[in-house]
Amino acid sequence: IYMAYVSGIKDKTYTGKAITQSLVLEYNDAVLEEGTDYTVTYKNNKNAGTASIIIAGIGNFKGETIETFTIKKAVNPLKVSGLTASVKYSKVKSSNQTLLVSKVIKTVKKGIGTATYTKASGNSKITIAKKTGKVTVKKGLAKGTYKIKVKVKAAGNANYKAWTKTVTVTVKVK
Repeated sequence: IYMAYVSGIKDKTYTGKAITQSLVLEYNDAVLEEGTDYTVTYKNNKNAGTASIIIAGIGNFKGETIETFTIKKAVNPLKVSGLTASVKYSKVKSSNQTLLVSKVIKTVKKGIGTATYTKASGNSKITIAKKTGKVTVKKGLAKGTYKIKVKVKAAGNANYKAWTKTVTVTVKVK
């Protein structure tokens, strides 16, 4: 197999399943047949990183060769959108009001990895908790409609890229 030409190896993207290749082996302009002329086994071919293909000759074809390919991280599936939430002015007048993340951000598809929330812009009397996404409307905020931009980040992991999506959250004080 040392003198055989191997083609068809391409980098792939993580799928959660074992990834294989459509190999073509040629020797002296003849295409070799898997199972008759050679065998193929894989190593580390499920997760993102470097996978190995072990090609071993059978019968007249002696030897073994190892080829590699890269399994790239998949795109994080995080999908979120901003919502509109209301708080009563009569309550904000005397104390801070907290809204759960589910009241201000709709999670269409949960991301992979730890989620964090960062306020990108908006009224300084509206804050967001980095770890929980809870929005606090501080005491004394006047009646009105306020828009804040929030960056929602899914940190990713060994198989998924980190992903950040900025959404607009509307808070009505009425």
